[in-house]
Amino acid sequence: MTFDNLPCQGNDQGYGPWDYTHADERKKIPVVEQHHFTTPVENHIKGQEGRLEEDLDYTLRAVPNHHRALLSIIRYQIKFNRNLLLKKAPLISPVECYLQRAIHFSPRDAGTVSLYAYYLKETGQKNKADDYYQKALTIAPDNAKIAYSYSLLLVELQQYEKAMEYAKKAYANKKAPPALKNKLIKLGYWKEPVDK
Repeated sequence: MTFDNLPCQGNDQGYGPWDYTHADERKKIPVVEQHHFTTPVENHIKGQEGRLEEDLDYTLRAVPNHHRALLSIIRYQIKFNRNLLLKKAPLISPVECYLQRAIHFSPRDAGTVSLYAYYLKETGQKNKADDYYQKALTIAPDNAKIAYSYSLLLVELQQYEKAMEYAKKAYANKKAPPALKNKLIKLGYWKEPVDK
């Protein structure tokens, strides 16, 4: 269902569907990326085989849980909503429909669940985002990227103690960006120096 409680609709299935997280099926994905999910498409510069929105739609019909393509449509919609696109054309289907389809297609894919949480956060639905981040972390409890994103949401929700818990998990791998830690330092929750 869309955020307006309308049924999700879209184009007919073509090539695929293939699972982005399944090693055997990933071998079939490069043909989609070469023809429909090129760098200019991913970065919203221009379409490859047709209109930009059509290439994004084709990619996500062929590979419903393609993480980079899902993130790309989320960013596209955010730019669209903020009038930041040079050519303003709506997506074929609402972003939430692509994300729900991805989750239904591959329910154990924590990446798609966390991307849906991110989109919910960006559209102001922070309590629902909280639920989806928790679901993603149930699937992948040691995923530092998801812990990082969830901790950022918790800071926005002013749940600082819980944010610290997930921030510690995020920084355990030593690769997380410093922004979250810096926020928690400013708030007086993270006590050690940024560059330790």
